[in-house]
Amino acid sequence: MKRFALVLAAAAVASCGGNGAGDGTSGIRGQALAGPQCPVEIQGSPCPPVPYEGTVVATGVESGAEHTIDTDADGRFELPLEPGTYEVSIVSDTSPPFAKPQTVTVEAGSFAEITVSVDTGIR
Repeated sequence: MKRFALVLAAAAVASCGGNGAGDGTSGIRGQALAGPQCPVEIQGSPCPPVPYEGTVVATGVESGAEHTIDTDADGRFELPLEPGTYEVSIVSDTSPPFAKPQTVTVEAGSFAEITVSVDTGIR
């Protein structure tokens, strides 16, 4: 019975990280923020971007392999990846929101810190 519980626990931990690649020592982490939130920003009355819940997609520039992770309620994510160069964006069923893809280089043994800016389309 202990062995079965251990296998289930290991499977649960493995499934929490999205479908990244690598050994967990490198990848990307950051936050997705959606803005603008107001049609006109006035000095003294800021209208900051808000956390965005969605799916972050990292596509290997050379391999074309696609890796995804869902953000949490604060828009934060961490996606383990092999070292390499990736195009990172947000998947959305509607447009807007839209996130312009950004190129990120993942170095061995570290996580690249990024902010994914999601355009709400508010003007």
